[in-house]
Amino acid sequence: MATEKGQKKGKDKWKEKSWYTLVAPSYLGGKELTLTPANGENDMIGRNIEVPVSDFTGNFKKSGAKIIFRVVSCQGTKCETMFLGHSISDDYIRRMVRRRKERIDIITNIKTTDGFTVAAKIVVVTDGKLTSSKRASIRKVTEDFLHEKTNTMNFQDLSRYIIGEDIANEIVDAAKDIYPIKKIEIRKSEVLGIGTATESPPEPAPETTPETVS
Repeated sequence: MATEKGQKKGKDKWKEKSWYTLVAPSYLGGKELTLTPANGENDMIGRNIEVPVSDFTGNFKKSGAKIIFRVVSCQGTKCETMFLGHSISDDYIRRMVRRRKERIDIITNIKTTDGFTVAAKIVVVTDGKLTSSKRASIRKVTEDFLHEKTNTMNFQDLSRYIIGEDIANEIVDAAKDIYPIKKIEIRKSEVLGIGTATESPPEPAPETTPETVS
């Protein structure tokens, strides 16, 4: 028997999905981040999302900065996340570095007391050109300060410190005797090694574009 046109319809894939609530880790407030659809818990584990830093600090001057979270576990339709790092937009960094300003890029790895390794990528901007010795001194002071400041921090402490207000101000203060710093930003942080904290992520998920929460 001939089938009437339009009689059969494909399955509605959206109706088959469930909505999951993603929440920030407790050490960053435990607040609800977003709702997102998925086929099941296994589809959620390892998923990355981006959230504006201003949602956590209330400082809307940091609107160009985003925190990256990774889903690590789900209980029902509620999913826990961990801090995976943060980033500041390239446009914001370009506006920082203007004509007749000196830019110094510093990359250093920070190890926490519970075994995590976090890469911190820093941009330092001064008012004028620097000699090579002053540039080297600023690099050393910045790295020395960060390692001394964080050597007693666990992963949770470091996560809060990196996205907070104090870190930039304290580095500026540490380097002021070498050369006045106009501006400093931790432009990116990234978890490189996994420690023993309960929020440890699973094996790295395949590279995908993180969801952005606005």
